[in-house]
Amino acid sequence: MVIPTIHFRSEYSQIPLRIAKGHFATGHSHINYFIDMTYTKHRLAEARQAALELAVKFQSSRVVDTILCLDGTEVLGTCLAEELIAEGIGNENEHNTLYVVTPETTSGNQQIFRENIAHLIRNRHVLILAASLTTGTTALEAIQAVRYYGGIPVGVCCIFSCIDTCDGFPVTSLFQSKILDDYRSVSASQCPLCKAGVRIDALVNSYGISSFL
Repeated sequence: MVIPTIHFRSEYSQIPLRIAKGHFATGHSHINYFIDMTYTKHRLAEARQAALELAVKFQSSRVVDTILCLDGTEVLGTCLAEELIAEGIGNENEHNTLYVVTPETTSGNQQIFRENIAHLIRNRHVLILAASLTTGTTALEAIQAVRYYGGIPVGVCCIFSCIDTCDGFPVTSLFQSKILDDYRSVSASQCPLCKAGVRIDALVNSYGISSFL
């Protein structure tokens, strides 16, 4: 079964938000909307537009040396690096450029960096980039990993967010959940759809959606 999505247009962005309403389970919560970010993450023209809008919104007096990409946002992260340079965001690395990296996630959900990547985090000013933030758990884990490896977190950006801040950093996003009046993200134990006996339509994570037949 394929979950059909519709295009939701916002006055705040040129990017369409592709959404499907239903009963979905993530690794941290139950949600009643699936936000499909496939094209924003993987279509170059759309990623460029999203990066342009994020760069304009991202306000920081601090430098950015490295963009840490979560949720498969490497294409978007590369475009964002170019836009931040164009916006005049400075950096302190010896090559006068930005690095775009992604963490390795262990079976225990720990984010790690191998030796050949760790030096792109250590003593660098690191911007966290995610596709979506519902509870903020993954972004918080990324911030903690950056600090563990000696990096300096400077901000959090994403396409869609249910939260305004993460570990004290304001979240810069293209869309906030409030644009969907009835958007809901709750723990499994508190899910009203579960309590009403509504079956889960699909499991969703950073890779996408897996529907139940």
